[in-house]
Amino acid sequence: MAGDPFAPLPGAPNASVRRGTRDDWAPLFPVPPSAPPPPEAHPKRGKPSALWEYRSPAGELLGLVCRFDQPEGGKDILPLTFCENRGRGRQEWRWKGFPEPRPLYGLDRLAARPQAPVLVCEGEKAADAAGRLLPDHVAVTSPSGSKSAGKASWIDLRGRAVTIWPDADTAGFDYAEGWDAADAERDGWGADRALALIAAALPSGEYMHQAHGLKPRTGPDATAFGDIPNEGGSEESTHRRPPQRDVLLSLLDGCELWHDADNNAFVTIPIKNHFENWPVSGGSFKTWLCGRHYAATSGAVGGQALQDAIRVIEYRAIYDGPEYSTFLRVGEHEGDIYLDLGGRDWRAVKVTAREGWSVIDRPPVKFLRSSAERALPTPEKGEGIELLRDFVNVRTEGDFRLFVAWLLAAFRPTGPYPVLVINGEQGSSKSTVARLARTLIDPNKSDIRAEPKDDYNLAVSAKSNWVMALDNLSSIRGDLSDGLCRLSTGGGFATREHYTNWGETIFDGQRPIVLNGIPDLVSRPDLASRALLLTLPAISEGERKTEEEFKALLNARLPFILGALLDAVSGALRYRSDVHLECKPRMADFALWVTAAEKSGALGWADGSFLDAYRSNQEGAVESVIESDPVAGAVRALVGSEGWQGSWQGTATALIEALGAHVPEAVRRSKVWPTAGSIKGRLRRLQPAMRTFGIIFDLDARSTGHDRSRLIGIRSQAS
Repeated sequence: MAGDPFAPLPGAPNASVRRGTRDDWAPLFPVPPSAPPPPEAHPKRGKPSALWEYRSPAGELLGLVCRFDQPEGGKDILPLTFCENRGRGRQEWRWKGFPEPRPLYGLDRLAARPQAPVLVCEGEKAADAAGRLLPDHVAVTSPSGSKSAGKASWIDLRGRAVTIWPDADTAGFDYAEGWDAADAERDGWGADRALALIAAALPSGEYMHQAHGLKPRTGPDATAFGDIPNEGGSEESTHRRPPQRDVLLSLLDGCELWHDADNNAFVTIPIKNHFENWPVSGGSFKTWLCGRHYAATSGAVGGQALQDAIRVIEYRAIYDGPEYSTFLRVGEHEGDIYLDLGGRDWRAVKVTAREGWSVIDRPPVKFLRSSAERALPTPEKGEGIELLRDFVNVRTEGDFRLFVAWLLAAFRPTGPYPVLVINGEQGSSKSTVARLARTLIDPNKSDIRAEPKDDYNLAVSAKSNWVMALDNLSSIRGDLSDGLCRLSTGGGFATREHYTNWGETIFDGQRPIVLNGIPDLVSRPDLASRALLLTLPAISEGERKTEEEFKALLNARLPFILGALLDAVSGALRYRSDVHLECKPRMADFALWVTAAEKSGALGWADGSFLDAYRSNQEGAVESVIESDPVAGAVRALVGSEGWQGSWQGTATALIEALGAHVPEAVRRSKVWPTAGSIKGRLRRLQPAMRTFGIIFDLDARSTGHDRSRLIGIRSQAS
């Protein structure tokens, strides 16, 4: 048979094409997020002794360059890129070079520092060493050594102050001429010596002049970049503008990108002589970024370019930036408390256990602010908390101490926090006292607000406000009462994330809360156990002040009142480890904190006076709950009836009948009266309040008969 017997038949596809060739694999720029991790070792050379990541100006991974040391002392430098096979559609990591024009090593650092001078070195190792020697410079290099410098894209250096620092070998002299930064670092050079070398470098025009064998020259022509011939690329490509996205990313010099524990992206921006913390996705940051772009280019930003830049910035903040805790108004760092004063200069108050408090310019915590937040005055020293007494219309000295106690609790970075509930008839200054409570710690454009319609709106408000102040309530719905309890002592609010099917947005936090209204607002035991109840007396016409008079006097005293509160907070920090409560009330952390402030002497109160007022207030809250609940009243009537034998046990149906004998028929027919199916849950909610009066419920008993039916037991504690 003539010819090759294994040759393909005429018209058949070429076998080499079917198998795939090396040229079928094309690098993907940038590496997609779905790409697997690169291989840890080369199939023949083993693990690399060093590797360098090449990244885009936006920080996206482009590929790797790996160094392999040879046994005989040489080295191999191999690029590693993520490629796609054009014919098969497969994607995988390949030991394949970068496509031309090749990217520079250090593009992300160039973009992050647009004003920094640039060092061009030969090799990634030398570039890293130069970056350590001269941290004020940005060190870059091109891939594949000196012989391939012409295959790299140098457009990103246009308009930058550039110095070339090559190796001191033949290849280095081909690349440019000079001495290696890695050698300098190895020999113990410092930044001063390296800067002296940079200062002695020849200007580019003079270097090229002498490289052609001409005599040295002087004058302005010696430094002209125009002497360097344009050997590649058209005039149009040389002057091509970078994409707006890359320009926006280059404007972040001096900014810190970071994220919180929930992977929300933030940026800390230097503005004048202070720093501000903004969410990357927020309107304020976008406006600032567009303003910086206009100042730099005199041009507006396209919507798509802005969106692309924001997405890249979010990625860098979440995956490359550090994680910090965020705070609203009150923060904590290394045992000290910080209060954000809310002013334009972003100053804060630092409160310590031993050194008292002071106003500082740059707090170490990441404070966030809402657009509605308003500034506190700069606090002043020298006055006591009694200066506040003229602004709080309360009946007794004990009630005044409870008001101050709530304020001190609001200065704690973490809860639980008591709920301040203010009742009173019309004209008793309920709203004024509620507004004052917020003004002293967290002033806002809208200090007091209407009740939220659901848990979602409650959580949204809590996410943007440190103090929650709800005004002029007629009653408290059951779901709102439960939500306020969660905010007081801790609990999460979850809702579906917008534009997703399965995403979930969660708010989990604690907040100081103020409520006010004419009727008794606390009718549920769980909220009552967290509450400080203040009933305000009516104000006579002779004692009433105009709004203008009240504000003028308050503004004059507010700095000193705030200073007195901060004195007490410092005292609480100092003495809290020395306070031990023998009988801990429901809000034990709150009680211990205020007792520590009392012990410090900053409040001028006798030891134990706060706890006496607090216990008395708690008893009144429990009494209020029982009086407002017909089931609680019926249980007390049953226990106090003439035929009471110390205990009662029966089914839920029997209990409804027994309790019904002690309430009017109108109550039994109303919606507030429980059914046999709901009575056990009602009693479980009442149990803490009833225990105060010596009445105990047994809600898990069963009969001893064959049916093992569920029973409910009631007994007097003394029995």
